[in-house]
Amino acid sequence: MTDLRHLAPVNPELVWIGGPDAVRFLNDLISQEIAAAEPGEVKRSLLLTPQGKLDHIFWVLRGEDEVGLLVEDGRGDALMSTLSRYRIRVNVEIEKSQLEPWLVIGPVEVEVGSWSGDHSKLVADVSWPGLGRALMVGERPQLALLDPEEYDLLRIEAGEPLMDVDVSDATIPQETGLVRRSISFEKGCFLGQELVARLDSRGGRVNRHLRILRFDDRAPAAGTELVQEGRSVGVLTSAANDKGLALLWRDVEPGDVVTAGDVAASVEAVPGE
Repeated sequence: MTDLRHLAPVNPELVWIGGPDAVRFLNDLISQEIAAAEPGEVKRSLLLTPQGKLDHIFWVLRGEDEVGLLVEDGRGDALMSTLSRYRIRVNVEIEKSQLEPWLVIGPVEVEVGSWSGDHSKLVADVSWPGLGRALMVGERPQLALLDPEEYDLLRIEAGEPLMDVDVSDATIPQETGLVRRSISFEKGCFLGQELVARLDSRGGRVNRHLRILRFDDRAPAAGTELVQEGRSVGVLTSAANDKGLALLWRDVEPGDVVTAGDVAASVEAVPGE
């Protein structure tokens, strides 16, 4: 699979924040440090609620006086609405890309962690752990469309949660496995930082952790209860082929076994946790 390139069967959205205050405006809100980043860098980040829970997950394309935010779950309008609420006494414009973005699975034809181009044509490295992915804007790539279940399987194997599917606005960042890639603990304040910093100072101990499940047979449907030794330990949130994702109670560790109905599954940590 990774030796070939395919078009992803999803509809990503790209939101541009432009203007003299664009970088400062975003850096004060999001969990990643982008003020110190160079134009052309790609970062992973979160936008949290004031209470420190998840609101949006995205990729950041750092430009000179503009920043692109890639969301993959149809939440572009919601992201724009959230950002607009904080646009007070700053010179920024927020708009969605006028051209359709595409996601390509397979070898990435751009330097790792970088992007190049402009609003009309660009390519960016948005790879998952162990899997090359590129964001492209411009002419539709002449590539075969990947089967949706196969794409979901790749996402699950990479331990990539979707908002409102695997995680929600009730989820704490430390539960997602994304902290190392998406949060800077060296930067100044950002929205929701108090809870994130407090948990980090206490060793990041939370009630649940996102886990990959490897089933003995085909995975049951999402929504199936997961059980260990007669007690409920979570709910299957994503499923494809013989794998799934779920937020499991913290005492269910990698290497343990849980059951979903009459199908057993081994528990694995998400990559990069």
